[in-house]
Amino acid sequence: MKKRLFYFSFLAVFAFANPSKAQNCADFYWGSQSLYPGPQNPVTPTPEEYTPIFINYVGRHGASHLVKDVSTTFVFHILQKADSAHALKVDGNKLRKMLALIETLEKPKLDNITLSGIDDQKAIGKRMLAEYPSVFKPGSCIKVSAVKEERMTQSAAALLAGLNRTLDAPGCDKTDYNDDDNLQPFKSGPGLKEFAEKGDWKDNVDNIRDTKRPDNFNIRFLNRFFEQSFFDSIDEDTQNKFIADMYNLSLVTNAIHREITLAGYTWAQVDIRSFFTCDELALFDNLNSAADFYKSGPGNDKQGIQVRSAVPLLVNMINTTDAYSIGQNVAADVRITTSESIASLAALMNFKGVSKESNDIFKFEKVWKAEEVIPLSANIQWIFYKGTTPDTRRDYLVKFLLNENEIAIDGLKTQTPPYYKWEDVKAFYLKKLNDEWDVEKLSDNMHTYLLNLK
Repeated sequence: MKKRLFYFSFLAVFAFANPSKAQNCADFYWGSQSLYPGPQNPVTPTPEEYTPIFINYVGRHGASHLVKDVSTTFVFHILQKADSAHALKVDGNKLRKMLALIETLEKPKLDNITLSGIDDQKAIGKRMLAEYPSVFKPGSCIKVSAVKEERMTQSAAALLAGLNRTLDAPGCDKTDYNDDDNLQPFKSGPGLKEFAEKGDWKDNVDNIRDTKRPDNFNIRFLNRFFEQSFFDSIDEDTQNKFIADMYNLSLVTNAIHREITLAGYTWAQVDIRSFFTCDELALFDNLNSAADFYKSGPGNDKQGIQVRSAVPLLVNMINTTDAYSIGQNVAADVRITTSESIASLAALMNFKGVSKESNDIFKFEKVWKAEEVIPLSANIQWIFYKGTTPDTRRDYLVKFLLNENEIAIDGLKTQTPPYYKWEDVKAFYLKKLNDEWDVEKLSDNMHTYLLNLK
């Protein structure tokens, strides 16, 4: 038995260290670019004497094509420069051909969602309709707001298609594209802009990279592509940017499997990740996840500016839920936004299991995983319930979902998990807004809040 265990351990180590075996870990290390997994857990039955009546929804866009042309990327620019200097090795030319093919596939579809992105969004809508049919009554409206970018509006359209609705349904509000305070706070607040550009989250990522990267990593990695003379001509910062950009560009391939096949190409023709060993894929996945965690997740300070950026969105969701409780012909309030907003809101709301801080930059993945919190099509849902009997008709419950899985709120008690009394939820967050987040009333001007956020 010991010999057998040693044999399997030896094979595992060999595969992990051998570049030719990178495909054995092809299903891992996609981080926030992981495809949407769908709900993983069973649904808790609705409490007797209650029925769902409203859904407050905020979601990330679906899997998408590249946002910018391959020819504008840093990695493409350096490859072209090396080619002009006749300094590309065999793998350098192979990588350049891969990028040219990806550009051919992607250029006509920049900033559009992919076939898998459309399917994921539609499937979310279909499951909402199947699970909560009483919410979507004939004649009811679905209010939609979205960041004004193609992948966002297309995601909203696909989600509504799953609900058997359209963006321009008669009698419904037109899509709101001017909701930056809630959906893009990093563009609204000067303090947030400065944090995004110069925040200490960058130092954390750099420290992880410098500590975990093996000795002579850059020269060993880049010598696969460039002649020594060219490598010697580029500084370390350029080397780091090239490798990181190459890894990030490889992530789009996860979203376009079907497009690759339909165009008549094979996976091997665009598999940039084949140049990375499993160790290297793990390293860069860790760096990207660290950036997500410290820039928009709990980071090392759950009261930090990155988490408080979601205060306007939380206030908006409380107000819109409250408005429905006093009577509105709205079935659902749907918002399509970025991964940053989802990560920040999950931390702000104290979601159990995804809102812990980590002061140890080398152990943050023990408390937070990008692929679980903010995969493509990630979403947060508040399912709102009303009592149906004379004894309960004035009572409301709410259930919270993260990526369609029921989730608890740390610090908020309930006798009927995962269902919470709405009055308890409001009181819980109002206290935090007053005591921790510098908001006096739910009617406070949230744009001013973001302008003053530091």
